[in-house]
Amino acid sequence: MTERQGVLGRMADFGRAMIGGLGALSCRRPRVTLAVGVLLSVLAGWYSAENLTMSTSTADMIAPDTAFRQHTEEYRRAFPFADDQIVVVVDSPSPDQSDAAAVRLAERMSARTDVLSAVEVPSADLYFLRYGLLFLDTEKLQDLATRLAGAQAALGALNAAPNLQGLADLLDLILTHADEGAPASPANLLDRLAVSTATVADGHPVPLSWTGLVQAAEEEDRAANRRFVLARPILDNNSFGRGRPAVTAVHEAIGAVMAEPVGQGVEMRVTGAVPLRQTELDTVANSAGLASILSFILVSAVLIAGMRSGRLIACIMVVLLLGLTLSAGAAALTVGRLNLISVTCAVMFFGLGDDYGGHLGLRYQEELRRGLPPLAAAIEAVRAVGPALVLSTLCAIIGFLSFVPTAYLGLAEFGIISAVGMVVALLISLTLLPALIVLLRPGPGVPAPEREDRGFAGWVTRHHRAILALAGASVVLSMAALPLVRLDVNPLNLQDERTEAVATYRDLATTPRTSPYSVNILTPDLGAAQALADRLRSLPESGGVRTFASFIPKDQEAKLPILADMSLLIGPSLTAPATLAALDQGGLERAFATLKTVLEGYRTDKRDGPPELRAAVLRFDGSLARIQPGQLTTLDAALTGGVPPLLDRLREGMAVEQPVTAADVPDSLKARWVAADGRARVEVLPTHDISDSRDMADFADAVLAVAPNATGAPVTVTEAARVVGTSFLEATALTLVLMVLLLVAVQRSVTGMVLILAPLVLAALWTMATAGLLDIPFNFANVIVIPLLFALGVSSSIHMVSRGQDLVREGASDSAFGIELLVTSTPRAVLVSTLTTSTAFATLALSSHRGLSSMGVLLAVSITYTVISSLVVLPALMILWHRWRLRRRSAVPAR
Repeated sequence: MTERQGVLGRMADFGRAMIGGLGALSCRRPRVTLAVGVLLSVLAGWYSAENLTMSTSTADMIAPDTAFRQHTEEYRRAFPFADDQIVVVVDSPSPDQSDAAAVRLAERMSARTDVLSAVEVPSADLYFLRYGLLFLDTEKLQDLATRLAGAQAALGALNAAPNLQGLADLLDLILTHADEGAPASPANLLDRLAVSTATVADGHPVPLSWTGLVQAAEEEDRAANRRFVLARPILDNNSFGRGRPAVTAVHEAIGAVMAEPVGQGVEMRVTGAVPLRQTELDTVANSAGLASILSFILVSAVLIAGMRSGRLIACIMVVLLLGLTLSAGAAALTVGRLNLISVTCAVMFFGLGDDYGGHLGLRYQEELRRGLPPLAAAIEAVRAVGPALVLSTLCAIIGFLSFVPTAYLGLAEFGIISAVGMVVALLISLTLLPALIVLLRPGPGVPAPEREDRGFAGWVTRHHRAILALAGASVVLSMAALPLVRLDVNPLNLQDERTEAVATYRDLATTPRTSPYSVNILTPDLGAAQALADRLRSLPESGGVRTFASFIPKDQEAKLPILADMSLLIGPSLTAPATLAALDQGGLERAFATLKTVLEGYRTDKRDGPPELRAAVLRFDGSLARIQPGQLTTLDAALTGGVPPLLDRLREGMAVEQPVTAADVPDSLKARWVAADGRARVEVLPTHDISDSRDMADFADAVLAVAPNATGAPVTVTEAARVVGTSFLEATALTLVLMVLLLVAVQRSVTGMVLILAPLVLAALWTMATAGLLDIPFNFANVIVIPLLFALGVSSSIHMVSRGQDLVREGASDSAFGIELLVTSTPRAVLVSTLTTSTAFATLALSSHRGLSSMGVLLAVSITYTVISSLVVLPALMILWHRWRLRRRSAVPAR
């Protein structure tokens, strides 16, 4: 054992000599060292600008060989339309208006062939226009036929003159004969006419929906009026703004349509995979850039407070900037891209790089105050803190690389970039920084008053037992709060919910039939799809199942006779040729006068009519009184413009005589449900809004139990959560195991290893308890906090323990050990470096991206806890251990 310790000791001495030699060489050749550093930095900056890309896909953050990702890729190969897509949600007060606005928007979007392709409006497909009546339930179709049969004469009047004159004839017929079989109750019709007329008078016309008048009241809701416009963007994958031109083009088309009459009163919102990713990319890029700038400024401010030497701080900050470009070049060379986590590498580098500079700078100032000249002080500072910096770097690398063996590819890439960055930070701290110090020769600064240092040191020494008791109690309380800790890896919950794409996506999720949280299953053929659909419909979690068969009307044997009866009874009224051409100004004025006369006649002749009908007549008459002669053309279009499309659909629908078969389904629709090789798709919808990760997991697990190859957002999120959770446990365990082995090997003492890791375990418990109590869930981004806490916090513990071991070797006494430890430059270096690290990470909390924001909050909290445990709890533990060891040694001779 002694021989092994001797070998390890010689290796450690060799390592110290190497570090000291490297520092001495840099200090004696400062200009050459600086020139080489600047040249490498320029080359690295150029290489990173040319080769470093950005990925915002949360799916790509999981290893591609996981089962759920393979199922997703197989589904996407079969149905490529499932990939990047832009969705425009069109809402308006009526289905007619939504239809017209959606079609017009699609026309404008189709003109942008430079950035958009395959623009379509699913609801406007001729297939649904022709066979739409057959998709109604049998009872609803029969109810519609009954109501239209009673309104035969009214429909005939509109068909003969689909304008203000025909409307006047229709109202004359309804009000004179009190025909309750009209397309809608007279009061309802008049109220709608009054509302639409009022919008014309106000200068913002909203057309009357005649489709809404003939459909059942329960069908007429916001979801029934909603339409979708879908488009495939042409993406530039070599640009950070890969989808921005396409999204911008869509917004421009929306603006143009909204300025037209068809867009009045219509709401159009953009969402879909591409807008969501582009919004997140822009948010992350802006947040990371702002955080990088703020972290640089705040780190400088903390260093000024801690070192009080402008030249020394300038040396550190210049080295950090050179190191940042070197780190970026290394990232481009090793990984080649940034993701939603590694985009924070600049903040990470500033927060950690200053740690090295802080320790070396403060030790340099301490050596100056001891009387050494600047060159000797710089060399001695490298020799003194270099070994601890190397050990800290090795521990940090272990923590950063702990995710590499896991399936969490996003954090593995972040870990590689950060580990390489730490190597860069170490090398420039041991070479460029001392070289700059020698060139600029900063002074010793103004030391902090020794009385204050001794006051704190004396307080910790006197109360070290109470501090340890309090720390023990906090461990118990923190463990009690651990059940409150939860994991939420829904990528949508990481984004700013105020953005249009996210808000619209969440709105769609509230309605099961429009929910983006559907699950898709790829089956061998149509028969297998139908069999699987039958099994899935029996699940309590299933709110509906769709297959290709869903687009072939059901119960046609019962519906076709109803259509035949409708054609027989109503057909003659709808096929009569129109007797009037479009009205000119004179015709409009005469029709308007007739309309007013009809209303006035009802008010005079039907004084005992139903109160609600008389009130509706008065409201419509009052709205008409506000119309100016120049608004008659607009009024005609608003009140009767929806009549021809309605009558066309009725004529088309009633003309169907033969059953609809699969052969009648257009290829454009079939391609969404049957792949080119014959494989068929099954879609399962949830019963309610499952945006909450727990509800999403219940839905996904229920479907996966029946179809293990299911894919879609619920499955992806649920399975990714399990991968992240498992990766977190594996990475944390691996970090601890490797750190233990490394520290035991370097320290050659189990005690030293325990002293270094104990405050980190305590800080980790405090951090997790804080996350649970503040309801800050761990997510794709901030799950790295605990492994990073060990990787970053170990530096403070190592420096404190190493300085304490130096004091022991120098013969520190029982009573003076704690004070001598806490009045050295090491605690101040730990405090300054930890505060700069915490401050740098805290800038991420300002991000509107919830993933980065929560990552910044928890990292700042964890690093703050680390400094408390390293500067208060650890010294108390070291004092207790040192006294126990001295008492034990003094007791040995007595035996």
